[in-house]
Amino acid sequence: MDQVLIIGAGQVGAHIAQSGIVKNLGAHFQLLDPDHDLTESQTLDLKDTLLFSKYSRVSHVKAKQLNAEELDVIIITAGANQKPGETRLDLLDKNTKILKSISDQLGKLNPKTIIIMVTNPVDIMTKIAQDVFDLPKSQILGSGTLLDSSRLRWRIAEQLGININNVHGYVLGEHGDSEFVAWSGVNSRLNLSDEEKEKWELAVRSEAYDIIEGKGATYFGIGSSTIHILSAILNDTHEVMPLSVNYPHFKDETLRNIPIGMPAVIGKDGVVAVHETPLSDREIELLEKSARTLNESMKK
Repeated sequence: MDQVLIIGAGQVGAHIAQSGIVKNLGAHFQLLDPDHDLTESQTLDLKDTLLFSKYSRVSHVKAKQLNAEELDVIIITAGANQKPGETRLDLLDKNTKILKSISDQLGKLNPKTIIIMVTNPVDIMTKIAQDVFDLPKSQILGSGTLLDSSRLRWRIAEQLGININNVHGYVLGEHGDSEFVAWSGVNSRLNLSDEEKEKWELAVRSEAYDIIEGKGATYFGIGSSTIHILSAILNDTHEVMPLSVNYPHFKDETLRNIPIGMPAVIGKDGVVAVHETPLSDREIELLEKSARTLNESMKK
């Protein structure tokens, strides 16, 4: 059974585990969090769902008990919560310190371990994880703009009256305020004016803020999208999805070192390939601008 450690037993971590159990991934989910009472309670609640899952297991573990060399995948959700009015980049300093502490606690990892970063700002945290953990960059990826793309696609599906699985299109760039819709790859039947496109982009980009304002945090969407990534890794599906990865096709070499939301082929080795994505000239400009925004934040 694949050993999956989820670091952070709050709403996001617990919903990731719950989504994995419902999907029957056949994994052993272990929850790790400094709040032991919370971790035990979340684990008990999750165990109550095991009757309805044929293959999954769930347990909680303390850092001292953990053998990191046995882990196949580590999902990191731990971090300070994003408050209303606070951007993802505002969280950077707090969450960088948390990530370094996690690395120290885990110690030596299995050289084949895959790390999925979920903590925001996810693109920069993925870069920091690549620097902190002694693993190839291809084995450290972030949740990127997969969730943002889902937010785009359900809107398109409702507009066109079709199944969401027949909708094509990506949100690319930073998982944050400089992200953009790559309209050149969106379903051709969707006839929107430039003004309508701007409204749609704003709705997708601001959805997280709207959810946080209303109920304090987002967790259903990120739980499901993270398990979608995990499934591609455990089952070696080679599915293409927009994640925080290093994009080797930037003309500016500096930008190639910054993980950013771009379509990548995902399998048991993590990032299998990142092919050049056909984009319009305007979309290339937006992508480079987003990467520079992230690069400047990294410098700070």
